[in-house]
Amino acid sequence: MRIIFAGTPANAAKTLEALLAANHEVVGVLTRMDAPMGRSGTLMESPVANVANKHDLPLLKSNLPDPQVGEWIAGLKPDLGIIVAYGSILKTNLLEIPAEGWLNVHYSLLPKYPGASPVQQMLLEGDSTTGVTVFQLDEGVDTGPILSQASVVVDPDATAGSVLEQLTVVGSDLVLDTLKKLDDYLGTKTFQDKNLKVPVTRKINRAMARIEFSMPALRIVNLVRAMNPEPVAWFEFEAQPVRVLESAISDFPGLSEGVAVLAEGELVVGSSDRAVILRTVQPAGKKPMPGADWFRGLRRDSLSLT
Repeated sequence: MRIIFAGTPANAAKTLEALLAANHEVVGVLTRMDAPMGRSGTLMESPVANVANKHDLPLLKSNLPDPQVGEWIAGLKPDLGIIVAYGSILKTNLLEIPAEGWLNVHYSLLPKYPGASPVQQMLLEGDSTTGVTVFQLDEGVDTGPILSQASVVVDPDATAGSVLEQLTVVGSDLVLDTLKKLDDYLGTKTFQDKNLKVPVTRKINRAMARIEFSMPALRIVNLVRAMNPEPVAWFEFEAQPVRVLESAISDFPGLSEGVAVLAEGELVVGSSDRAVILRTVQPAGKKPMPGADWFRGLRRDSLSLT
């Protein structure tokens, strides 16, 4: 079966590698344009582009799946498309090119958490399980018929980064299994209820990662988990941002919202209900460090965090 693959980030690149390792015939790769990386803003190829180049696969870079992209894909004569976090919605003219349509690997148990940030949203909600769905693309946002799913238990201390790594492995195995029995899965696919009003998760930005100490403690801890490794949860201290990479709920009593002290060797701050341990922080321009070490370096009895 001739496969066209579309994807951009590292997890998509790992799925592409899995397809190639299983000797599937990938006849072309679509990814997004080179993007600036780091403080220097140097243009870098996507991880998917790197894999395509390593294996000498036909490669097209485009942020807009326009008619020219459609012509390129049609020229490859694919039987099936597979898409993993490409970054743009494919319209009907592209969806209809492969004879068997397109399969999408999505990191949630649809219909729950469609959209751009299912892993982060699952952590924000404090879910203890999640999973991967392989479904057929249509013009909606993750609304197509479901072919296969696999559930995953989420570690209580897991971050978006660690969950995504776990789901990438599970998702790669799931899509390989789905391809082995594709006719069976196509014959038993489950259509999603188009009338079901499920909120679509949005692309994560830095503003969404800001910690408000008027939040409940569990919400703060879940926010820290969901925003790690990008864009990383943060608060302000004396008009400077401080990132929080690790946190936990504390039983330390009596702290007002945003008031931070050193307690039993940990930096503890008050929230709307319970206290929160800021276990690992990163002040602006510095490397990550224990929250307690940052506090000691300020030589204060307490801090007011906003």
